[in-house]
Amino acid sequence: MTEKQVDNLFFKQVLCGAGAGAFTKTTTAPLERIKILYQLQGMQAEGVGKNRKYRNIFQTAKVILKEEGIRAFWKGNFANVLRASPVYACKFTFNDQFKLAIAKSYNNSNNTSSLSVAQKMMAGTCSGFCTTFLTYPLEVVRTRLALGPGMGVKYTGVFDCLKRTFVEEGLRGYYKGLGPTLLSGPFYVGMQMTFYSEGKKYLNANNILSNDVILQGLITGSISGIVAQTITYPGDTIRRQMQSNGMGGKDKLYRTSWHCLSSIWKREGITGMFRGLPINVFRAIPGSAIQFATYGKLKEMLEL
Repeated sequence: MTEKQVDNLFFKQVLCGAGAGAFTKTTTAPLERIKILYQLQGMQAEGVGKNRKYRNIFQTAKVILKEEGIRAFWKGNFANVLRASPVYACKFTFNDQFKLAIAKSYNNSNNTSSLSVAQKMMAGTCSGFCTTFLTYPLEVVRTRLALGPGMGVKYTGVFDCLKRTFVEEGLRGYYKGLGPTLLSGPFYVGMQMTFYSEGKKYLNANNILSNDVILQGLITGSISGIVAQTITYPGDTIRRQMQSNGMGGKDKLYRTSWHCLSSIWKREGITGMFRGLPINVFRAIPGSAIQFATYGKLKEMLEL
């Protein structure tokens, strides 16, 4: 490849990832809002025991619709898309680039399809680390915009949330929950990318939907999303709790991520670590399926 061809390939990979992120997050925004509210209600007085405000997927949706209207399902979606576009662009591009680098280093080849499962996992995990560091502040903003009304904290938009977070908590406010995120997020990306790649490899080897990029992406993407989300979910729970800890100038419930973990365990046991998992799996199926199907189709359209 010439230097110009490499630059064009990189740009197309970024474009495909950004497009897949924006489309996926917009279509699954209602499920994401429901999941976050259900997952974090333990931080509110009415969120414990019989007084739990949100009891299941449909009841939570009904409460949101009644109290805030249908537009509330997309509350924070601008921040979501603003975050998702660079996140997905980084995730897919870094994954492709790391796979290529590993293929060159270990196999002296540009053929990434010959990589082992461990090598693909390594590439995906490295991609996850890089993506997390670069885009984490936007993840904090997204969580706070989605959770704000339920905790009595109102933001006028993305920039208001960014400003108030900095004024009230300083630069550290943008990186709350980063610790547990680094313990789960990168490995989630690694597992997701690996399961997707191996699933696609299996389908092509057995001539199953080999000419249908969208259906392949929907099938392998949904399976990879379910497996990866379930395994890394406790880390996601802690991350959400820490991101909203002390929000709006309120007293902090948790001093550290470890304190958050121990508090949830004492208060609710292992069920607290997996609270909202059914909603998350329900969301992960279309979310992961759409992102991989969209990414695959965009790559096909751009002849990557």
